Amino acid sequence: FVDPELEWDFRLKNVISINTSGHKYGLVYTGVGWVLWRDKKYLPEELIFKVSYLGGELPTMAINFSHSASQLIGQYYNFVRYGFDGYKAIHERTHKVAMYLAEEIEKTGMFEIMNDGSQLPIVCYKLKENSNLGWNLYDLADRLFNEGMASACLSTS
Repeated sequence: FVDPELEWDFRLKNVISINTSGHKYGLVYTGVGWVLWRDKKYLPEELIFKVSYLGGELPTMAINFSHSASQLIGQYYNFVRYGFDGYKAIHERTHKVAMYLAEEIEKTGMFEIMNDGSQLPIVCYKLKENSNLGWNLYDLADRLFNEGMASACLSTS
């Protein structure tokens, strides 16, 4: 709903399922994920377990009784609390913030932007080739952490 013109979903004929993480886009703790199938016929039979429950047989995709349902309750609460319009506003804001950060990072002249947040609200950058700054991205990530911010730093070599 942030970019309705972007076709990435069931409008594409080869997309038969969509999954995402609740802790990224659902705004809850890790442990919740969602998957949607275009049609029930695409749901693999081996993912459906039949369990005996309260005197009957119940088809389920969950691993029953393995952990608390607190994440699911948190997700339900957020769905009810924010609704479609609330989630749309939140994710539009994160999209704008990501693009703003990419612009500001690029303005420093020290970084090459690899992903500017225009598709997903993720900014990826690297130091420009042959930069001789006396520090690296690990040093930057450490400094950001000391200021209360988190920045993943991965080596590409």
